[in-house]
Amino acid sequence: MPSAESSLQLTATTLVGTRVADDLGVVSWEDTIRQGSLTPFFQTEPNPDATRRLLLVFFYFPPSAEVGALRWLSLSRFGAERGWAIDVVSLHSEFMGTVDPTRLRQLPQGIRVFGFSGDRPAWYRTMMSAWGRIRRRGAPQAARGPARVDRTNGAEPYHPAGTAWRRLFRTRAHFALADALARRASAIGNELTAANQYDVVVSSGPPHTAHEAAMTIAARAGLPLVVDMRDPWSDESAMPDELRGAVWRRETRARERACVSAANLVVVTSQAHEELQLAKYPDVRGRIVTVMNGADSDPLPKGSPGNRFVIAFTGLIYLGRNPRPLFRAAARVARSTGAAPNEFAVEFMGGDACEGVPLTTIAREEGLGAHFRSHGFRPRREALELLSNATLLVSLPLRTEMTLPAKLFEYTRFDAWLLALADSDSATARLLADTDADVVQPDDVDSMERAIANRFAQFRAGVRPAALNRDGRFDRATQSARLFDALEELSATARQR
Repeated sequence: MPSAESSLQLTATTLVGTRVADDLGVVSWEDTIRQGSLTPFFQTEPNPDATRRLLLVFFYFPPSAEVGALRWLSLSRFGAERGWAIDVVSLHSEFMGTVDPTRLRQLPQGIRVFGFSGDRPAWYRTMMSAWGRIRRRGAPQAARGPARVDRTNGAEPYHPAGTAWRRLFRTRAHFALADALARRASAIGNELTAANQYDVVVSSGPPHTAHEAAMTIAARAGLPLVVDMRDPWSDESAMPDELRGAVWRRETRARERACVSAANLVVVTSQAHEELQLAKYPDVRGRIVTVMNGADSDPLPKGSPGNRFVIAFTGLIYLGRNPRPLFRAAARVARSTGAAPNEFAVEFMGGDACEGVPLTTIAREEGLGAHFRSHGFRPRREALELLSNATLLVSLPLRTEMTLPAKLFEYTRFDAWLLALADSDSATARLLADTDADVVQPDDVDSMERAIANRFAQFRAGVRPAALNRDGRFDRATQSARLFDALEELSATARQR
């Protein structure tokens, strides 16, 4: 199942923590409409050292609370140090779903963010209304979820199984909405390239429709195109169950092939994904580079775990990231050791439900009950505080085995043990092969129980964990340099032409 980064939410904005402060200078959607499409809804001070300008098409740039936003938040800071100014074409913050305004304060000088509307077109609303009436005559309604382009169409409930015609309907709606949003992003990008001089156009997805918008913009402006694929696009493991079928395969492969062929550079986040792309598109050799997310170096909160063993996870809970096996294993350890909730606990921060079921309900059903706490969405600062006070950090599985969870690198910075739920041949397992992290199959409850029980026994014996990145092997600076070296080479070549 696609990861948290693969979805496009078209819901009313929810703020994490306090509301967007006036001093951040966020321009409302109504004001950007009144002032014109070339009005950024957010900008930082100009970068006085900027000698190059990049146009980034990324639907979930900060202040989005999506974990995928952290990649380009960090890359933008590294780029600013290298003399790059960055203009971003993104959903306006009012259409991003959950936002974290504190991320805006972390952006460097030289950033301007231009927003487009996430409103569903009238034809789409009419079509989905009709679909809802048909559904009400059929199977019982399931829990509703946020609207998503790269997953379900989001305007109706999720059903893991369905007739072929229902999946076909959803797939057609999915791509029709994606195309509509791509056209909106392209329109702003075309205006920006007509009014400004850029060195390169970069897209980051999922949602992968951002690549199609960037391809259109770059072709019209005659600029180099760089496609940053954080997750696989047309791979079978990336196909949502509710869209499963020949149409999804045909559409995604054709769209990916077009973008890869047009790109001057294809960027992926794991060696496994690079190998997949080379197998599908042999001619991409020489135009593809792996740029992992990496661990940042900004200060972390000072932790004080004390004598309480805390298993922590921060992030969103999406289909395919079911924490139920983890809860079952943790409950077994709590029972077998007789540990009280003030000695042994599991805490989640971010999504507070899985497939429409509250995490507290799942924890109670698995016997974890009083040992579990769900914090819901909180500002990044509070998430870092939770991680700094945790003893064991959990990385939940991804359906796409070529993808490295963005949170994984952040976890390596904390003095905590790491439990990664991942297949043995996944990119995650390969990355952690020579570390002391515990890598366990996502459905192997017995192995999870043994791993947790072993770490808890060590903790009770006075052993304390050390950060996996204590030797700097996962530092982001090295990875970021690879990307901007390539961008600067493209820029120099384009200027010579």
